[in-house]
Amino acid sequence: MAIVTISVSMLAFSQPSSATSADSTLSQLGGIRIAVERPAGFRQTLFDVHRSQSNSAISIANIVTAREAWKSGAWEWSAAKRKSFVNDTLDRNSVALNVARNAQLRGDRDPASWLPSNSAQNCAYLSAWVSIKARWGLSMDTREFINTRTAFTQQCMNYSPTTSTVANTAASNGNAITTTTGKPIVVGSALAILQTIRVENEFASGYDRSLFEHWRDVDGDGCDSRDQVLKRDSLSLPQVDPISCDVVAGDWVSPYDGGRWSNPADIDIDHVVALKEAWDSGAWAWSAAQRKAYANDTSDSRTLLAVTDSVNQSKSDKDPSNWLPPLQSYTCTYIGNWIAVKARWNLSMDSSEFGRLKNLLQSTCNGLDIAPIPALPSISGGTTVVTNPGATSTASTTTSTGAVATQINPGSYCSPEGAIGYYTLSGSSTPTTYICSKTDANGVPYSGGRARWRRA
Repeated sequence: MAIVTISVSMLAFSQPSSATSADSTLSQLGGIRIAVERPAGFRQTLFDVHRSQSNSAISIANIVTAREAWKSGAWEWSAAKRKSFVNDTLDRNSVALNVARNAQLRGDRDPASWLPSNSAQNCAYLSAWVSIKARWGLSMDTREFINTRTAFTQQCMNYSPTTSTVANTAASNGNAITTTTGKPIVVGSALAILQTIRVENEFASGYDRSLFEHWRDVDGDGCDSRDQVLKRDSLSLPQVDPISCDVVAGDWVSPYDGGRWSNPADIDIDHVVALKEAWDSGAWAWSAAQRKAYANDTSDSRTLLAVTDSVNQSKSDKDPSNWLPPLQSYTCTYIGNWIAVKARWNLSMDSSEFGRLKNLLQSTCNGLDIAPIPALPSISGGTTVVTNPGATSTASTTTSTGAVATQINPGSYCSPEGAIGYYTLSGSSTPTTYICSKTDANGVPYSGGRARWRRA
């Protein structure tokens, strides 16, 4: 009998070893029917369990429990088939050796409500769950389907450990990652990552959508970013015009509302953090190349999503203090995506946005973790230093490397550490140079460990 481990303290799951295995899981997921669960009539005795138990500290548990199977289609099975399911030892994914306490914590919950507390196990657990449901012809409800697909695509497809190395520093319950681009990225606790984002007033002037050149083919594969997302998010193999790469048909489930669509005309590609919100939060100081990269970013699936067009229009450019997805079971995933995008692109938050997210992470979404955040895509044409704009108009100059040094507010929070800014003191006509530093001029660290603008 081959068994695998899903305990918190032990890790014996074999992780998906390649993109092929990840694609296989998504292919299986695309074939699973979505249906309302049928909980009525379940009794454990309907599943004839024959399993030895020699240690009270452990329990042998089906990954897809008998109750979950019943609700998902086993209610119409024969007694013989139910017995085969619950005693299946042929498929190593079906049964796991589970520490009793953790079996109790999980109960009968599906991946929309429970995943192993050790995130390193999640990919194997999700793959096993999908494999069992597909093999036995069991359905998923909308909430389960969307959260399973979202968790798998974010945690098991977009992160390559070869592109970053773990640094020796840590940031409050999260690990600091140093990527090949040198950008520090924090992964782990959503609340810890939220605390790393600077809070400041928005720069709510000067926005024009044309400043973000969007729906472009930035990676040279012949498909623009809209069609790339449509292809990526289709549950079935999409129909694609071989000449123009236009996606003409597919099968999409909108994570915001659970709507299912086959016509791409019913789908909008949503910038999770809208272009105007990005502008107000720091993109006002970006180069054109940086704004184009952001507007067409498919290197992290959290940036762009295929969603129901009318729901996207209702969202518009609102932040989470003013809008959350109508599908409440997606709330925590959504705010995790929002935080990940803002952290990755070094965007700020205003106080109401930050406060709403913090409240959610301390209540409804308590304990939320964020999957590893990949390095930013390669950006040609120069990047910029994002700083807190002054109350009045700001001035900027372009350096020989393409970076922008912007006039700043002395003492305000800043990022990245080591950036250079300028401020013209009252009564002077010559700008004074400031540096973004975590210590004052005497080397004394600022409270909270955050960087501020001080004289160089």
